[in-house]
Amino acid sequence: MQSNQLKEELLAIKNSNYQLPDGMTDEQAVKRVITALGSSDGELRDDLAYTILLKWLLLEKQLLDGRQLNDLLWQAVSEEMLYFKIGESEKDSVFQRTFSSLLIALILVRDNKEHFLSKENYQVTLNRLIGYCKLEKDYRSFVPGKGWAHAPAHISDALDECVRSRFADLDTCTALWKEGFLKLLTNAPNVFDAEEDERIITPVIAMIELKKVPFSVIHEWLQEIDIDQLESQSERPKVKRITFKQFIRCLYMRLKEKALLEKDEEQQLFTLEHKFNPNFFDV
Repeated sequence: MQSNQLKEELLAIKNSNYQLPDGMTDEQAVKRVITALGSSDGELRDDLAYTILLKWLLLEKQLLDGRQLNDLLWQAVSEEMLYFKIGESEKDSVFQRTFSSLLIALILVRDNKEHFLSKENYQVTLNRLIGYCKLEKDYRSFVPGKGWAHAPAHISDALDECVRSRFADLDTCTALWKEGFLKLLTNAPNVFDAEEDERIITPVIAMIELKKVPFSVIHEWLQEIDIDQLESQSERPKVKRITFKQFIRCLYMRLKEKALLEKDEEQQLFTLEHKFNPNFFDV
């Protein structure tokens, strides 16, 4: 019953061209909408709640000041949101976690424009996001009857904003790769089926494009991956190999499209791809 009432409230907001409800402050209205992010109703969670937050916090109204956004960020990275029942798999708790990731991304976009986060608060947020990458077990993409979970994709959106931060440097990006993106790739139980690898690659491209990490370092990171060891530790070894093969292909195509690859770097990626694709190439 409460879910139906909340859905009616959010539909009313949408139908009023996203005007704030009467009698509510900006902060009260945002917090009311956030209660829908963990719903198993895809329309309520995604089409209504997240879309309203996107318009309110970023696209149209840019509600809340720096202090309020700081407070909202602390809530979003908490045990009740990003870490809600972390470790569960195939459970509806995943929606609370993954849509908290999207909320965090929205707040970080605002910070990258308005600079309200301190370096200390940025680092705490970064550590919480990296910790999440290590612990998330539910990698489902689209859940029939319930909509998108999409954990690797959603957290990558938040991590992309971390890369774009004024506080991010080579050390930050190295931690993001080794403790964040690499965990998302190695922990994937199945080959990605809904463009998760494209979302994961986006912040890696940003590292190069924003000149925070040279290609040579990215190449070194990829060379360090011991695929034989990963396969030996997995019940589904081919998943690991295919995951990294697809990741390197995504990296190549995106860098090529942006004209960010030198000829020798292009050849280095070909060689790396062959490493993860030995059945069709002589390495």
